[in-house]
Amino acid sequence: MSNGDSKGDSSNAGEAFAIYYNGHALQLQWKGVPPLTRSPALRLCYMGSEREETKTGSVIGTATGIGTATRSDSNWLLLLTADQTLYSAQLATGSKILELTLLRTDIVDVDFCRGSRQLFVVLANGSVQRQLITGGYRPSAWQTLSFDPLELHDEGVCMRRVCCSEQGVVFVSVNGATYVLGSCGEVFNAEQPRHMRLCEEGKQLLDLVAGDEHFVMLLSPHQLAEDVLQLQEHQEEPGGSLKSLHSGSSEHSFAANTRHLLQQGYALLHTQLFTFGASNGGLLGTGDHIKRAHVARLEKLDGMGVCSIAAGREHSVARTLDGRLYHWGLNNREQLGEDLSSPMEICLAEQLTPEQHTALEATCGDYRTMLLNAAGQIQTLPHGHGHAQSQSQSSTYEQTLLHLQMGAAWPRQMRLLHCAGGYTLQNCRQFQRQYHYFLSHLESQLQLLLKQREAVQTLLIWELPALAPLLLSWERIVCLVAATLHSLEGFYRADFVQPADLLFICYHREYIELFENYTKAYCDVLSVNGFGETVVTIGAPPLSNHNPLAELAEESYLTRLFQQPFAVYQQFMQFMELLVKTQPEYDEHRVAWSEFARMSCISQELAVNTKEFWSSKECTPRIAHLRQSQRRVILTSALVPLKLGNAGISMSSHSFILFSDFLCQLGSHALQTYPLSALWVWTEGELGLRITTPEKSFVLVTRKTEYRKVWLDQLQSSIVAALGRPLGSPVPSVRSTAYEYSRDHPKFSRVKACGTWRKGVLHGNCYLEYPDGSVYCGEMHHGLIEGYGKMVIPSTGVYVGNFKGGRFHGYGVYEINGNGAHDSEIYEGNFCEGLFHGHGMMRNNRYIYVGEYMANTRSGYGVMEDLNSGDKYMGMFVDNKRCGTGSCITNRGDYFEGNFAADDLTGSGVAVFENDYYYEGELTLHGPNGRGEYYMPSGDAGNPLGASEEDDDNYELIGNKMFGQLSGSWETVRIQTGEMVLNRRFPKYPSSLGRMVVDHNRKWRALFHNFESDVANCSVSTSSSNSLASLSMGTLKKAVKSTLSTAQIWSCIAIYMNKQRARDASKPGNYFNNILLSLPLPPKSSPPPQPATSSSPTSQTSLVSGKQQSKLDLLNSTPRRIHSQETLCRKLDELQRSDSLMSIGHNSTMDTRSLVSFGLDESLLNRSFNGESNAGNLSSSFSNMSHHNHNNNNNNISKHRNNSNCSITSTASTVSTMLDQVPSFGMASTLTEHDVSCIRLYLEQAFKDRYHPLYALNERIANCFHYSYGYWKVKPTPILAKQAMREWESISRRIYRFVRKMFPALPEDYCYLDGTREVISHITLLYPLVLSEGIYSTLFVLYANKYNRKDEIYRQNLNHAEKLNDDELVQVLGHDSCLNAVMLATQFDAAVQTLKQLQEKFSPQDMLTVIQRSMELLTEAYEHAMAANGSQLNADNMIPLSMLGMLRAAVPHLGAELALLDDLTGGPNFQAEMNGMAGYCYTTLKAAYEHVTMRTLQRTS
Repeated sequence: MSNGDSKGDSSNAGEAFAIYYNGHALQLQWKGVPPLTRSPALRLCYMGSEREETKTGSVIGTATGIGTATRSDSNWLLLLTADQTLYSAQLATGSKILELTLLRTDIVDVDFCRGSRQLFVVLANGSVQRQLITGGYRPSAWQTLSFDPLELHDEGVCMRRVCCSEQGVVFVSVNGATYVLGSCGEVFNAEQPRHMRLCEEGKQLLDLVAGDEHFVMLLSPHQLAEDVLQLQEHQEEPGGSLKSLHSGSSEHSFAANTRHLLQQGYALLHTQLFTFGASNGGLLGTGDHIKRAHVARLEKLDGMGVCSIAAGREHSVARTLDGRLYHWGLNNREQLGEDLSSPMEICLAEQLTPEQHTALEATCGDYRTMLLNAAGQIQTLPHGHGHAQSQSQSSTYEQTLLHLQMGAAWPRQMRLLHCAGGYTLQNCRQFQRQYHYFLSHLESQLQLLLKQREAVQTLLIWELPALAPLLLSWERIVCLVAATLHSLEGFYRADFVQPADLLFICYHREYIELFENYTKAYCDVLSVNGFGETVVTIGAPPLSNHNPLAELAEESYLTRLFQQPFAVYQQFMQFMELLVKTQPEYDEHRVAWSEFARMSCISQELAVNTKEFWSSKECTPRIAHLRQSQRRVILTSALVPLKLGNAGISMSSHSFILFSDFLCQLGSHALQTYPLSALWVWTEGELGLRITTPEKSFVLVTRKTEYRKVWLDQLQSSIVAALGRPLGSPVPSVRSTAYEYSRDHPKFSRVKACGTWRKGVLHGNCYLEYPDGSVYCGEMHHGLIEGYGKMVIPSTGVYVGNFKGGRFHGYGVYEINGNGAHDSEIYEGNFCEGLFHGHGMMRNNRYIYVGEYMANTRSGYGVMEDLNSGDKYMGMFVDNKRCGTGSCITNRGDYFEGNFAADDLTGSGVAVFENDYYYEGELTLHGPNGRGEYYMPSGDAGNPLGASEEDDDNYELIGNKMFGQLSGSWETVRIQTGEMVLNRRFPKYPSSLGRMVVDHNRKWRALFHNFESDVANCSVSTSSSNSLASLSMGTLKKAVKSTLSTAQIWSCIAIYMNKQRARDASKPGNYFNNILLSLPLPPKSSPPPQPATSSSPTSQTSLVSGKQQSKLDLLNSTPRRIHSQETLCRKLDELQRSDSLMSIGHNSTMDTRSLVSFGLDESLLNRSFNGESNAGNLSSSFSNMSHHNHNNNNNNISKHRNNSNCSITSTASTVSTMLDQVPSFGMASTLTEHDVSCIRLYLEQAFKDRYHPLYALNERIANCFHYSYGYWKVKPTPILAKQAMREWESISRRIYRFVRKMFPALPEDYCYLDGTREVISHITLLYPLVLSEGIYSTLFVLYANKYNRKDEIYRQNLNHAEKLNDDELVQVLGHDSCLNAVMLATQFDAAVQTLKQLQEKFSPQDMLTVIQRSMELLTEAYEHAMAANGSQLNADNMIPLSMLGMLRAAVPHLGAELALLDDLTGGPNFQAEMNGMAGYCYTTLKAAYEHVTMRTLQRTS
């Protein structure tokens, strides 16, 4: 073929493409088209008639020159560009000028069917149009085809491709569906477009070409890369193409990028070709001439990496990713050299230059094959010869184009070469020819790897375990090379011009990781002579009888086979060296690849040395069991002498071998291994090395300083490598790693530990696993379990809380296993030296106890409810028995008060019964027992005006009375010596009632002491001799009283809050989860075999034993069985942890307030051990008990609240910067109004912020108060109302005492602000805050039961008043009819709505404000209604008006509300308010209530 001008006509400069006709460049002349930047061409269609094509066919086929005597329409072309523009091109007769005319601008594909003379176009909106070409193109002759005549698809059918043979047409939709029209032999015959599946389901059509009577399809692989390459599943990013790769630093994005790279390479390699046609004769490439009525698969090209296809009229060409070309078809115009019924590789002439030998593209004219080589030249294949000639040079036009995506993981490149008739079109590019060396060599590497795949596939079929990881990595490398070659080819062709878009640069970290994995897999096999052992296996039956490749029986062949991928990354290094010469900004990537290459060489050298070591005499039978594939030999004392420094340690000789994961000490009788991850080394003296491990420390000595330097360098670098740190990093003295203690360790015998170590000692967060199945997760301090953590002991219990010295110490929660499913014991509270000590709460199926413990016994004040009998005791305990002052409420509602001894009431006391009988004198719980008085009331004694039944001191009853020596039971009281008098008057309650109860200031003393200890424990000082530490942690002996300064208190509060925030981490209850995530927990895979003679710790990989029987879940474990306390004591004795009840000899430390939810993901737990069962949530259990509190009251009384949470577990914390700073207010000697407002704001946030110690204090107090006065299975006795109020006042004073330590400016008792009448005290400061968190609700229940009789009359009157209109209500009450007008005023309605808010308020000040505002609105309503007659509101009208407002507001249990408010406002704190308008309004409302409840309302006639 003749050579043309290298650049064509100069007038074509700046064009996106060049067009040649029979080897001559044509000048492009654009008619009616404005000058603009042209887009490259996508399609080229020749429109000449069949008669004229036949007439000039020989000329076109031989390409000898421009044909003669052709009509103008025989030179008519259609040209489609990438900007969706369709042009008509015609070559003037006898000239070299090609005129181009714009036809349409909305076309995405076009093709011409020669036989039917129909032109088909696919529009941008997905529709297809056609027109019959008879005399020329007619813009108005288009017809739209219908692909969904029945409208089965909601959005219609959108097309993206059209491909025509001589008689048949195939359409491809955007979702890959195929439709056919016309005829193609027996394959299809359709007069109208119809759907026809031409490829298997699951395969994606990538490209489609056609000749006169045949079609060729390029399909994506059906088998997924995940199955073959064992890729880990990840959440897919939107879009699956390579463009969706993101170079993120997260673990997920890194893994996703790797997965996408391998998927793309796999898809590029495993494409498949399918053909079908009207005839065969060799056209289909099936190797025969049999005519087929179905689609045929060309299995010969499977897995060859076919990336592009082209078809002439009677032949086809396929190009593979590695640059090979295959063709087949008919040779009727000598286009093939001979008829080829099966694909045959095209061999290019050897005398061509390397660039000419690299075919970037292959395309077909009607009867010719054209190639685009790496030099940018167009070559044509001569008739039947094995070489190609140069036709023309490409244009120097340069541009950057995005890939056209025709597959999710198979990006196609834009064709640069098109042929049609005698025309050739070349999209102009400026190739990166300086990188051709790397392109051609990478193609050669891929060709070689693909040729070796047969051997690799054979090894895969044989399933040789030793080679399995290496074979998998080899397959991944092949796929990676395929993706890399495709990327490099696109860069060479200038599809993109930025080197940063090259895959091995953009994703160099992912590439390096894949090559690192391959290097490791190769070295693992090599180091243990895996190739030699494989050859032996292959050479022996049964594999020797089925070996298709004789080379597989040669070790040298196997070694070369798996060394081949190492040549690939060498190309990357050389490419980077060339690139940084012109673009130095890529030096970072060059360094990364160079560093990897260096490390790869080191790894291979170590593998060779290890292989030689295991085959040398140094490998004795005693260490043969240490031979493992992942282990390398670094250095031996035989090579560089080393010995023990202290001869007194052992008289025998010792040799040392440094492996990659541990240091081995080989003596005459013992073998010891020291894991490098838990080994510390320092120089000592001139020639010594100090070796420190978690169990021992010793000195090694060398002969020369050079030898010591070699050992020190190798030890340090090996330690760094064992810890997974970059080479060259300093050896950390503090590190997180895993270690298993030996059997001989005195404290942690055979314990598996993973945590933070400091110079051989555990210090920080850790995880311990004991031989008996016990596990611990939490903090350690200088090798002792100390701080906050969780301990799980099989068959014994689960503890979460504080530790000290390996024992439970501080606040914690312990769930104790029992013998039965319902035998549950849960303790939440304080510990000391492993014992229950201080304030705590014990729950089991027999009782609930909240109170003080001392040395593991109930001693001090406490509240205990017997769940079997329903009795509740509130009083003193000694040695687990009721002993001292106390009171008992039975399940019948009877109340006993007095002195207890040996669990029974003895001596003088008081008994008040549900039927209003009562007794004073000597008694027991079962009846009177000595001298006493028994009162049996029968009715009301006719009390004076103003005395009510609820008035305990003034109200009198009448009935009978027994006195003297009494005995018997309470059901049948007998008089031993005494008398009985009838119809006597006596008080409703005994005169000594309340005198023999525990002093309120004595109650909950341990709670406050433990709370202040918890806060003091957060002091910066951790010295055991520090007085602050002794105060905070305490001992079983009486602690020395010590006080903290204000500055120390604020420092402790800040540390306390920081610890709580750290434990909660990002999510509440995630503390233990975060600890495990921060530790290098070993994988769950089976551990390596352990030496039979070794008594020393093993390597990190053996931390978790696969033989764990208990299947114990460390962090999510609620024991299935709960033991009693005594059983727990026996179990701990068996474990030999300590002689104290709750002491754990090698356990951990913690520092928290209550057990919270801390569930963990199973995936996290599976990293370290087998686990089952879930964590018990004690706080939620308490919350549930609180939630059911009101249901336990038989009258179902509750305080309705809309703005507060009534449960023990309060609302979520409010984040505030105020709590993060030490305040400046409230510190001076004088208290200002500004100080008070700031203190109130601070306390409001502190009581709501769960990280603040005041929040914890309030939670514990609410819990105690709830179980004392709010947790009832029967109706609570009214006697407790006054006691509860006094107890609450005492609690409030003690909270205030701590608040005063925070703000010294607050008064000790109370004071008035300067210039105001406002009182500042514990009541005015704390009641508005803490009463709304559960305390008020408990008090309200007691008061509601005390005043229930009068409130019942009030309730009946409310129900009656609700049925009456305003006039009837005024009439029933007997009030002046003028009040009817008042009730119609809007102010009256406002007063009613305001009074309703009373049930939502909790602090006394807020309640008084509501009452006062309601009365003010009633006054305004009266004045507004009576404005006409000028009447003034006086006291006579105020009470009736208040009665009307009260009945319309219908506040539930108003009597209890007012009585509780009365008691809360007693004393000097509210003296100013009660003497003012607020007090007057309160008195008025109370008087109105008394009037309403004096009688039952009835309608008068």
